[in-house]
Amino acid sequence: MPHCTSKKTAAAIVASGNDYVLQTKDNQPKLRAYIVAQQQADPTPALDTVCVAKRRIGALCTWWISVYSCADPDLQAAWTGLARVVVVKTVQRDQQMSRQTRYYLTSLRATPVAELAAGIRGYGGIENKPHRTRDVHFQQDTNSIRHPVGAANTALFNTLVLNYLLLHVHQVVSYAQRYFAQSYKQFLPPNTRS
Repeated sequence: MPHCTSKKTAAAIVASGNDYVLQTKDNQPKLRAYIVAQQQADPTPALDTVCVAKRRIGALCTWWISVYSCADPDLQAAWTGLARVVVVKTVQRDQQMSRQTRYYLTSLRATPVAELAAGIRGYGGIENKPHRTRDVHFQQDTNSIRHPVGAANTALFNTLVLNYLLLHVHQVVSYAQRYFAQSYKQFLPPNTRS
């Protein structure tokens, strides 16, 4: 499920005989504002809504995923094959409460909202697990390596380290990093410990 929105991408996907679910991004404020304005101006209720609640690391996360028909001629003219708009509202309750609303454009006309919800949340899992781990714990997005070979080698090394930490130290990466840094000698082969 692509995480960027592009009219050319949408057209290419439809031309290839496939469907899309594209998230609107912060770098498209006009598109997002337009969708929000259309949602507020049109009192038509959602075609379907599903609620998913799950506890994650001490926090209760609740997702409301609603699907709306898109009959707006301007949006349909701009986005090839556009059939529906998906609104995902997330509430996370832990020490503080955080709320987030995301908007998706889709060419899928009959897919049940539960399937859309599973796909959107599944893609979020990809973003939040390996991608986020590399961004947060290994600062892969902020490194200053410009040479492609150096960047590939660093990414490979980070992957090896990440796999080692998860397999041999602990399943929580931040804890595994701290524990390994404090007790690395116990992970060395016996004949190399001093």
